Formats: sequence, C-alpha cells, structure tokens
Amino acid sequence: MTHREPATPVRDRLAENSSGEPRAESGSFRLVAYPIAILLALALAVVFGALGARNSETPTDAFGGDYPAFYGAGEIASAGDWDTLYSLDRQIEAQRELHPAGEGEVARFFAYPPQVAFLYQPLAGVDYYWSYLLHALLMAGALLGAILLARPMLPWLRGRVPAAMAAALLFWPMFRAVTGGSNTALTLLLVVGAWRLMHDGHSLAAGLTLAALLYKPQFAVPMVGLFLLRRQWRVVAGAGLGAVLFYLSGVALRGWSWVGEWVEVAADFGRIDAEINGHSSISFVGFAENIFGVGSSFPVAVAYGLAGLTALLLSVLWWRDPAADLAALLAITMPGILLLSLHAMSHDGAMVVLTAAVAVHRRRRPRWTPWIAIIWVLGASQAFILQLGFSPGFPMLLLTLLLGWRLVQESESRDGSPQSSPPGLHLANAD
Repeated sequence: MTHREPATPVRDRLAENSSGEPRAESGSFRLVAYPIAILLALALAVVFGALGARNSETPTDAFGGDYPAFYGAGEIASAGDWDTLYSLDRQIEAQRELHPAGEGEVARFFAYPPQVAFLYQPLAGVDYYWSYLLHALLMAGALLGAILLARPMLPWLRGRVPAAMAAALLFWPMFRAVTGGSNTALTLLLVVGAWRLMHDGHSLAAGLTLAALLYKPQFAVPMVGLFLLRRQWRVVAGAGLGAVLFYLSGVALRGWSWVGEWVEVAADFGRIDAEINGHSSISFVGFAENIFGVGSSFPVAVAYGLAGLTALLLSVLWWRDPAADLAALLAITMPGILLLSLHAMSHDGAMVVLTAAVAVHRRRRPRWTPWIAIIWVLGASQAFILQLGFSPGFPMLLLTLLLGWRLVQESESRDGSPQSSPPGLHLANAD
C-alpha cells in the first residue's frame, strides 16, 4: 500500500501566499461581503439624503456641512473675481442660494489659499447637490487611495481593503469629514502618499507631496520640520521646491503678496471661529478657549505650554534616531500635530485612523482592541457636540497620543535593534 501525506485543506493553502507568509483570508465571504454591504448602505444614505434635500421646498439648514464654502469659492474663482475671494460680502453672494432664506445674510467662510478655490471651479459648475455628491465621492476615493497606498507598510491591509474602508467610514470623524464637505481624507492621502514614496525610496518626491499639504499649513509645517530633525535632507529639499511652486501658483492667481493676505485672513477667521465654533475644537488651545473663554489668560497659557511640550516630545522622538521606525513615529505624530495646532476641529480628528491602522498591525488583537474601541466611542460621541458644549475629540486625541507613545516604545524595545522591525515598516535614512 502506498503511503500518502494527508491532503492540505484548501482553506489552509489559501491562507498562505507564495512566500509562505500569512495572507488575509480574502476569500472569506463575510470578510468581503459584509464590509461591501456596509459601504453600499452608507453610500445610499448619503445619496438619498442629498437628493431629498435637493427636492425639499423648505430646507431647515444648509446641506453639506462646510461644502458651501468650497462651492462658493469655486464659483468666485470661475467668475475670475480673485480680488474679492476673501470678501465676506462676495462670499455671501456666492452662497446665497445654498442657505435657507430664514438665516439671512450668512456664509460658510472660505479661508483656504486661492489654489484650493481654483481646484473647486469644475465642481462649482455643477448643480450644488450633485456637486456635493461628487465631492463626497472624491473624498471617499482619497480615503480608499490612502488605504491602497499603505498596504506595503501595513501588510494586514492586504485582502482587507473593503473591511478597512468600512471601518474607517464607521469612525464618526471620518464619516463626517467625507460627507460634511471637508478635505481631511485628502490630507490623509497626502501623508500616506509621502510615506509610501519614502518606503519606495523616492525621498524627493515625498517632499514634494508634503509641500502639497501647504493648503493646511498646520500639517505641512510640522511635518516638514520633523523630517528636517530626522535629517531626511532630500525630503526637506523636495518640500522646499514644492513650497516655491506652491507660492508661484498663488502668484498667478492673486499676485505676489497673496501669502500675506491669506495669512491675515486665516488668522482673523481663526479668532472668530474660536468664539463661534469653539465647541468643535480638539486642540489644547482650542479646547481651553472653549471651556474657559477666549480671553482667559492662565488656562490658555497652560494650554500653550502643553502644546509646546507636545511639540518638544515629537521633536525629540524624530531627532534622536534617523533610522527609527517611521510607522510608529507617524502614529504618534498625527494626534500630536492636532493637539498642538491652534485650529483643529472635530472632523480633523479623522487623521487618527492612521494611528489605529499602525496599532492593528503592531499589537496582538486582545491588546489593541480596548484602545480602538474607546477611541471609536469617543469619536462617535462627537455627534453630540452641541449638547455637550465641547468636543470629545479632545480626550480622544489624548488617548490616541498615549497609544502612539506605546507603539513608539514597543518599536524601540524589539530586540533592541531597528532590524527587528516587521517587513515594510522599518525605513532607514535613505539620504
């Protein structure tokens, strides 16, 4: 009788790839079908909500969250009225049909650089509600793009893209950002895009990508500064070149002095927004100003001190070892930048999905699950900001910062050497 080895179950063979490494159970019906069903349900809810608002004869509120600001700016840009881009009267005129008549002369103020208004011109040429849906689709695409780009650095995403997409959109800050007319998903895409380029050895291109974040300088400036501390000279050079191109593109739209004008407008808007929308602030300073009042000296001074300490912590972590694990550094940097920022709102908290993704990869499930669960609950509770009078996104960021710190500590303690990092996560100084 011929001896035969027991047949390997198909399920076990499918769980390994050609290199013998574990592969996500991409063939699992539930792993694919359930997330896709969730995504379809969310998409239908957004579409029916937009079409229902479009057909309503008595709207009760401006639909689309912050989107009227971008739509109106695109309309101003299409008309060539660059000199009045930051005029409140002109923005009110551009958004006149987007708000209920009972609200009076109101506008969602646009305080972004002129390049953003330029990019919104095509969307401003479409009926508002269809334009809103296109924008939501683009932001969902940006989120999907970030997930796809992150796969080489976070191998657990392979075969789990629908699940990761559904999980990200079920996180309230991200869902609110995608459907509320914000561009946080684009910011995430640029950060992950720069990370992917560095992973692939394209440091100069990574710097150029980071320069695109200048439309949100509260992210761009700290990120480039941290790479400078890391001695990633090609990244910094790329960012410098990108900054020059960014400036020149603004010159073509509003003249040589556009930066000063934009900074002044943004600063004025920040002060006003701190009083009107302070309940949505999630940074140290914004949260303190909301709780104790904008004019409160001591609590706000303490908040500035905490922001400074956070900046110092990030600086030390990025400076002390140019070959340190970039994944862990980014995990702590996302909540850190938001906490030290002077203007960070509840939807910006969606950036911590990057921290969660790194935690899922790094830690055994029983260890990271409670962290992610609490962060998710705090994020979901932001739906009740008006009732609470403050944003739970602030304690959410504090918890995420602590999670990022633990990830950094664990990455440093693995065998005491960078070579012990998981494949795709360790990045040596390529410069």
